[in-house]
Amino acid sequence: NRQSYRNGAIMRKIRFSPLRFAIVLLACVVTAPGYAETIIFGHILDDSTAHNQGIVWAAKQIDSQLGGRYQLQVFPRGQLGKTDAEVVEGFKYGTANMAYLSFGHLLNIYPPLAIGAGPYVFRDFDHWRAFRDSALFQELVTDMEQKTGLKTFGLAYYGERHVTTHTPLRSLDDFKGLVIRVPNIPTMILTFRALGARPVPIPFKETYQALKAKIVDAQENPLRTMRAMRFYEVSPVVNLTSHILDAQLIVMDAKFWNSLPAADRPMLARIFGEAAQRVTQDVRQEELALRQTLSEQGVTFNEVDRATLAAALRPFHHSDYFPWGGELYDRIQTLH
Repeated sequence: NRQSYRNGAIMRKIRFSPLRFAIVLLACVVTAPGYAETIIFGHILDDSTAHNQGIVWAAKQIDSQLGGRYQLQVFPRGQLGKTDAEVVEGFKYGTANMAYLSFGHLLNIYPPLAIGAGPYVFRDFDHWRAFRDSALFQELVTDMEQKTGLKTFGLAYYGERHVTTHTPLRSLDDFKGLVIRVPNIPTMILTFRALGARPVPIPFKETYQALKAKIVDAQENPLRTMRAMRFYEVSPVVNLTSHILDAQLIVMDAKFWNSLPAADRPMLARIFGEAAQRVTQDVRQEELALRQTLSEQGVTFNEVDRATLAAALRPFHHSDYFPWGGELYDRIQTLH
């Protein structure tokens, strides 16, 4: 049963942080009749983000529509793991039951879907949305669920990623030797190496200081992250590369999912799926509005020849450089 599953998870855990240990103890208290079943959702983003707000919305919906039988507890800001992959790793031990899982972190979990974090896989937001709604995406998700023990509820848009610098990037040659801060995600490192740059994985919270001290020449992120972290103060040129249209899956530990009453699962799945749709809508609206907002704050926008960059990277999709292979890349290109 569900309680046995959780108690067993404790015995399998070797090392706990104090916070994780406390959370697991709370989750493993024997649930008396009339008390809510706890679902623990961990993620690395700030409370103010659309992603956090979307899951908080889901928690309220679950409480009201399922008669208070469930309590979705949300732990933002990396409390349960510093990366998406770390939070998901906690599924094994009961420290979390749900998480956002970005495409980039799938490289070591389910490589085919890591293509969603590949460079110039998507032409624009409409192309990304066509992939999300396609039979191909569902085919990949179904295969991932069978091979990984993860249950997937939806795909939440994270935004177009652009490169900020001190001076504009005018051509492909300007990427040669560019020292750029990237997250410690394999697909990101591979992308900028393929462009001839020198990607340096630096913790997110240290990025501003690394730019200010000129330890790196550049960084890359969606516009809303640039605004939230004020990267434009120390890296004022936003080069509109749109090199990746990023997104995150909403996932749950499949064993935990299967332990829940079958009668409740359709409603839970519907709520989580709608949360992903709401996050996507909110992020996209904010993204479109930020061009004007950031311009008013002194940011310089530099249009980049995306076609040239995409052409330079296309051969890498058709080699063994990336793990997904040219056939899958080509199938995505045919979507409209």
